[in-house]
Amino acid sequence: MAFSACFGGIIFNILVGVGLGCLLQMTSSQLVVKLEPDSLLVWVLAGALGLSLVFSFVWVPAQCFQLGKAYGICLILYYLAFLCVALLTEFRVIRLSAV
Repeated sequence: MAFSACFGGIIFNILVGVGLGCLLQMTSSQLVVKLEPDSLLVWVLAGALGLSLVFSFVWVPAQCFQLGKAYGICLILYYLAFLCVALLTEFRVIRLSAV
């Protein structure tokens, strides 16, 4: 049951999350859903995920897989910093200047 929940939860989240967002966009504006794969937000999301994974791949084995409060606090602070940067990017407070 836990094994199927690992895959089913992710698939359900993708289908409902993306599907509901696209459905709301289609009903409110037009029938074409526009995705921006080259936007700054995509780079922020990918960079934050990559940095978090590298941090965990280094920190967890270095601590012999015995994680304490410091690791949890670091992850929470990292998430809050990421959330601030992602929201500022989405609301166009942080933007790339035209070259």
